[in-house]
Amino acid sequence: MVGGTPNEFLNRIYSCQDTVYIYDGIKYWFQGYMPDDKSVHMEIIQYQPPSDKEIWCHDGKNIEECYQAFIDAPIFGGKIFWDAEQDVQWVDD
Repeated sequence: MVGGTPNEFLNRIYSCQDTVYIYDGIKYWFQGYMPDDKSVHMEIIQYQPPSDKEIWCHDGKNIEECYQAFIDAPIFGGKIFWDAEQDVQWVDD
């Protein structure tokens, strides 16, 4: 991971902090929030160049479920996080 460590990056994901990263030349924005006290929503949108295409989202019962779904999702050019993390650039915009 460029710009930080994988564990620091994942800590931000786990805590639902807005996080901007670049993968394969495209800038993405992660956000997570709790719409109520019984659920968690996490999503990724393509930030630059802008796109209306949904990249990934997950609604779960708790943060752990959504966090694991993020790690296991093939959202990095068909790869999961641990197979792509060396090519992810973490940036704070």
